[in-house]
Amino acid sequence: MKNSIVLLGFLLLLAHSLIAQISLDSMSYPETEIGTDSLKVTTYSSAFPSFAPMAGGTWDLSIVTDSTLVLFASRVPTISPYQFADSNQYSFAGFNYKGNLESSINFNGLKKFNIIIPKVSYGLESLTLGPTDSLIIPAQVEMYSLPYIKIAFPASYSNSWSSSYYSNLDFQLTYLMGGDTSAPGIVRTYTTETDSVVGWGKMRINDASGSPSPLLDVLQVQTVITHTDSFFLKGLPFSTTMLTFFSVTQGQKDTVYEQNFYRQSEITPLAQVEFRDSGYTQPYKATTHVQRLSNVGVPVTGIESKWKVYPNPVGGNTLNIDMPACNGTTRFELSSMDGQKVLTGLLPANESTAQLEIPSCIAPGIYTLQLHIKGSPVFSTQVDLLK
Repeated sequence: MKNSIVLLGFLLLLAHSLIAQISLDSMSYPETEIGTDSLKVTTYSSAFPSFAPMAGGTWDLSIVTDSTLVLFASRVPTISPYQFADSNQYSFAGFNYKGNLESSINFNGLKKFNIIIPKVSYGLESLTLGPTDSLIIPAQVEMYSLPYIKIAFPASYSNSWSSSYYSNLDFQLTYLMGGDTSAPGIVRTYTTETDSVVGWGKMRINDASGSPSPLLDVLQVQTVITHTDSFFLKGLPFSTTMLTFFSVTQGQKDTVYEQNFYRQSEITPLAQVEFRDSGYTQPYKATTHVQRLSNVGVPVTGIESKWKVYPNPVGGNTLNIDMPACNGTTRFELSSMDGQKVLTGLLPANESTAQLEIPSCIAPGIYTLQLHIKGSPVFSTQVDLLK
């Protein structure tokens, strides 16, 4: 009986050890990345698994059956010295505008620094009845007063970090009935964010075609974000009339409760789950990252770091692939952003550089190229076809 108990305990420990606990540091990510990430967003009627904090847990989001069609988030070219720029949509009093959020990685964390915002204008005639009344958000760089730490390194089980900063969004208001012509204003936003690694384990999501992905190693990070907004026009706080006009309140607060499930090699969480309550018991929305699901859990090896694909973007029909010396046949798969394989085959063996001919029938766009040796993924990158 005693031997049986010992054996059972050993088997339980063995099963637990098969679930890898990962830790994220500055070596977990690519130097930079440009392209388009494919995302899915659940609807409000979705059923969810439990997201209780777990060490060595398993979260199966493949049970979510009512995801919308694939959405796209652009990772765009950035300005030195920043490594990444994500194109996002923001809102001021119901007026939407876009901005590129710039971030970088160094030895102690993934940090976000500013938002580059292009000019956008809105007519206000439907609200004010003044045909020339307008709201203008001019082109600007919305700087954070301090770098915002999204992930502090090393990010591992039981670690936590926080950030506090403020930023100003500039705008111009023309409201002739109120006597304002191009009156300058700002929205000052104070933000605090606290992140805690409350679990680790494996997660499965549905890929772009709706099929379950492999179980992928993730860290479970619990997040609280609080924004406090204040509104000023011509250097003074909004009047009661202006507050009513924009349907805002001075010092209004917005608190967001999230869990982000991070995997190695990806800045975008495998899943971001939003909750209605501070106890994280009422999930209502999940955004899943449906790209590069087959190889992100594979550690970067010396072989992987030697693969090179060029030219990229591809202006013609030929893609060159520099291959390290390795044993085994290399298989390639070229997939569209919705996960559909458009081209597969084998690369020539025993050659340092292979040439992949892309048929003219393949439409221009962003594609994912994956390379496999002996059935195992060894390299993945995005390819931009311009032809």
